[in-house]
Amino acid sequence: MKDGIGCLALLGGFLTGLLAWGSGAGPALAGGFEGEGRDLSVLWVQLPVLLFGTPALALVVWALLRGRRPALLALGLAVALIAAGWLGSEWMAAAGPAVVYERGA
Repeated sequence: MKDGIGCLALLGGFLTGLLAWGSGAGPALAGGFEGEGRDLSVLWVQLPVLLFGTPALALVVWALLRGRRPALLALGLAVALIAAGWLGSEWMAAAGPAVVYERGA
């Protein structure tokens, strides 16, 4: 049963990372007015970090709590994935386009 929880932790980590990345990738990919401020680094920096780092965190928590009760294991994984999702979405919100528009004369 605990190995099944590990598989669910891995799947939950991938989904959490993908949802956190998707929450802030749109503005960075679309850019501002006429595509100004487009930041494609969200594809080769933020996406791999969130898509592979979040499941790695879930597997580390699973490995640390594997010998414990299943309820404690599930609680630890839930807390870790919620925290990783929140931090990932905050990171993605900060990665939006940094274009400053000046008012014309």
